[in-house]
Amino acid sequence: MGYWQLSRAQEKQQRLNILNQPSKQAITSIDPISNEAIRNFERVALPVELAVDINLLLENKIQNGELGYHVLNLVEEPNSGKLFLVNRGWIAGRAHRDDLPSIDLPLHQWQIEGRLYPINPQVLSEDAAIESHGNLLRLPVLDSFIVSKLERKLGKEIEPYLVRLDSDVNGTFSIDWAWVSMPPEKHLAYAFQWFGLAFTFLIVSLVVLIKKEKEA
Repeated sequence: MGYWQLSRAQEKQQRLNILNQPSKQAITSIDPISNEAIRNFERVALPVELAVDINLLLENKIQNGELGYHVLNLVEEPNSGKLFLVNRGWIAGRAHRDDLPSIDLPLHQWQIEGRLYPINPQVLSEDAAIESHGNLLRLPVLDSFIVSKLERKLGKEIEPYLVRLDSDVNGTFSIDWAWVSMPPEKHLAYAFQWFGLAFTFLIVSLVVLIKKEKEA
C-alpha cells in the first residue's frame, strides 16, 4: 500500500506539472482527439452548437463547503458532427432536493474555451439513474455507465470526455476546478503511514520470534 500511495503521488504531481506548464496552442478541432490529449487536459478553443435544449445537473458537487451541482450541456462540433459534454461550472443547491434551480440555456451557437477532462470509464454505481425534470436532467454521477444511459435517452452518441470551460466563457457559472481529488502531499503522508505500520509490524514480529526462541 505504501508503494501504491507513492505511485499515486507521482501520478498526481505529474498531472499538476502538466497544468502548470505554459499553455500550448489550443486544439481547434476535436476530430480526432487523442487519449494523450485527454490525459494531459489539453486546451481546446472551438465553435460548437447546442445539441439538445436540455441542461444536465451533476449532483453532490461541493464548493466552499456548500452543496450544489455542476451544470453540463451536450454540444456538437459542426465540422465533425461529434457530440460531447461541456461543464459550465458550479451552482448552489437549494434546501430541498426536489426544488431545482432555474437555469438558462447557453447560446445555440457558442464559442467555447477550456480544458479536456476524461469521463470515468469505471462504473461508480450500478444503481445510478437519470432523473427527468422538464428541460432538466439530473445525474447522480458521471461515468461511462451514465453516459450510455444518456445516449439511449437522447438517441445520440457522446464522446468519452468533456470540456471544463474557462471562467471567462459566455454562459459559465462559478468556476473553481479541482484537477486532482487528493494532493500529492496527502498520498505521501499515507505512504509514510503504511511504511511506518510495516516497520512496526516487523519489529513486533522480531521481538515475538526472539522471545519464543529464548523460551524454547
